[in-house]
Amino acid sequence: MSLEELKSEILEDGVIDAGEIAKLREVLYDDGVIDRDEADFLFSLNDTVASGEATVADDADWSGLFVEALSDHVLKDEESPGTIDADEAAYIMEKIGADGQVDGNELALLVAIAAGATGESPDDFNKYTLDAVQAAVIADGIVDAEEVEMMKKVIYGAGGAGGSSVDQAEADMLFAVNDATTDNEGHDAGWQALFVEALGKFVLEDEASPGEIDEAEGDYLIAKIGEDGKTDANEKALMNHIKANATSIAGKFKFQISMWAD
Repeated sequence: MSLEELKSEILEDGVIDAGEIAKLREVLYDDGVIDRDEADFLFSLNDTVASGEATVADDADWSGLFVEALSDHVLKDEESPGTIDADEAAYIMEKIGADGQVDGNELALLVAIAAGATGESPDDFNKYTLDAVQAAVIADGIVDAEEVEMMKKVIYGAGGAGGSSVDQAEADMLFAVNDATTDNEGHDAGWQALFVEALGKFVLEDEASPGEIDEAEGDYLIAKIGEDGKTDANEKALMNHIKANATSIAGKFKFQISMWAD
């Protein structure tokens, strides 16, 4: 049976049930490799579900297969094992962007690649992932526990923008999420902890001035904290963390932190 015939059979009743997901897994992993045709097939099925043309009996089962198989397609191939190369990155972005949206399964795939890669991913793929995560977190205005964990995986995963460290693109995302959600209540407590920890790493654990806030870092923090015209609780917590842990603070930020921090 061809993949198209299998797709027609599975979608005949408009529902992908647990038995059909198990059959899909068996067929796709029969040779131990997820090739490009099989990857195309999975994206096609997922687009059918995302559009409402079909439903799944168990979202977790379908999402699990989709994310696992497509992660294996780009991270367990012979050409670039452990990393997503430029061709694979372009392919994933093209397939996700084909319908003009990033659905929940596609977002989970991007996060899984960032978390599972053993080497850094292409810059455009990292930006695409960070943009998708930022949009998803901001969408409902509340940063919940699941979203905190998602951001952790993307920021600290070896396949992320800064590898296992924190780079400016990731720092920018954290500030953007914070500015968009700061006036809302109901955030998970882990959100402030992540905000402070990750941004603290960005400015205090860098190679250029470890342990110190140099002038460039200070200017960056002044610009980002002042961008929305207010200093919120998360930003004050970050200031207190820096004040307590920095061995020295240079430039204008030395004056600013005396006003912002407790």
